[in-house]
Amino acid sequence: MGNRLILILGVLSLAFLVVIVSSHSLYHYHHSVSDQKEKGWVLANTIAKSLELPMLEGEMTTVQEMLVTVGELENLKRIHLTDCEGIIRYSSIPSRINTPTGSDVIRRALTEKREVDAFEQRGADYIFSLALPIYNEKRCQSCHGNKIDILGVLRVGMDWEPIRKSLMTVLRRDVIVSVTFFVFIVVISILFQRLYNNAQQAYVHLQQTQQQLIKTEKMAAIGQMAAAISHDLRNPLTGIKMATYYLGSKIDKSEVEINSILQDIELEIDYASNVVTNILTYSRPTELIYTMSNINKIIEDTMHFVNLKNRDKGIELIKEYDNTIPEILLDNKKIKQIIVNLLSNSMQAMPNGGQLKIGTKLNQDNVQIIVSDAGSGIEKSVQERIFTPFFTTKARGVGLGLSIVNNIVQKHGGKIDLISEIDKGTVFTVTLPIRKQSDIVLEDDEHVRL
Repeated sequence: MGNRLILILGVLSLAFLVVIVSSHSLYHYHHSVSDQKEKGWVLANTIAKSLELPMLEGEMTTVQEMLVTVGELENLKRIHLTDCEGIIRYSSIPSRINTPTGSDVIRRALTEKREVDAFEQRGADYIFSLALPIYNEKRCQSCHGNKIDILGVLRVGMDWEPIRKSLMTVLRRDVIVSVTFFVFIVVISILFQRLYNNAQQAYVHLQQTQQQLIKTEKMAAIGQMAAAISHDLRNPLTGIKMATYYLGSKIDKSEVEINSILQDIELEIDYASNVVTNILTYSRPTELIYTMSNINKIIEDTMHFVNLKNRDKGIELIKEYDNTIPEILLDNKKIKQIIVNLLSNSMQAMPNGGQLKIGTKLNQDNVQIIVSDAGSGIEKSVQERIFTPFFTTKARGVGLGLSIVNNIVQKHGGKIDLISEIDKGTVFTVTLPIRKQSDIVLEDDEHVRL
């Protein structure tokens, strides 16, 4: 949300700046054009006033000389004095005298009887033409009579090309400044956004690291406590089991009830010993010892043990091995522990029996072990915590089985995923990378450690 808000504000700010800068540039350009036009009108009116006296006195030779002289001024291209028919009578270009005008500006001034200006292309010249009608005033009527309103038109043509180049230079400068400013703002915005993103990522990473540190310290303390308790429990459990065995050897086999009780005691001792073993396994740092192994064979050996142990549970075991999987580097003992824990977890989810599938699959540079059951499924809220140490929803157990599995998988550089639906079952997928020889350090002829 924060990134999106900053991005929106940045875009709006840039758009606002572009509008402001562009408007300023265009305003400055149009203002400069208007200013040059205004200067042109001042010049045209000055010329008209200068011609007024010699025209009233009938000194038309002086008028012609003045037009030629003024026409030599810089930026003045064509100055014509036409009659009411549009015929050029006096001009800064003598060759144009007594020729009809081709200027639309002069024709418009004669037709509309008002001052007119416009840009015209006359040959190679780009001209700003200003046309001033010469009105038939009373002082002129002694010579021209009073039947016409317009005696003619004074047309002043300014060379606009130098002015246009100057204005374009100014406009180009404004555009360059605007673009530079815009690019500067964009770069600053990108740098700020990157800085903000880096700060956000650093903050998130710091939070994750802090949480992981707290979790690690917490689990280390729990592990130390659990290990101490487990050591203290193991000796008494061993003593109880030996005492039970001794009693069983002294009691006659015909004492069915007593022998049954002794068997129950032994089962409970085995369960308690297994809990102690799991706690010690979790609390003790484990170094994996790798060998080049056939994953299918490891699972098959483990399955033999599981079959013997659970042959009376009404569970149908289905094996689906991918025989194209090559030998890979694994810790055989730890992989067997993964298989046993996953299968035990699945069988506990099927108290009434059902299909239990286990298989392997080659997936690009990875090997997958897939265990699926038709049990009761796992709720979404439980799935998020199922690999957390000491978390369990069962009446018995300390919740370390799947946590141990997850640790072993991570030590192998892999990952474990689960998909579960209530009343439909659960699928565990263990993905292990295929190790290369360059990833290992040789310890002896057969065993390697990463």
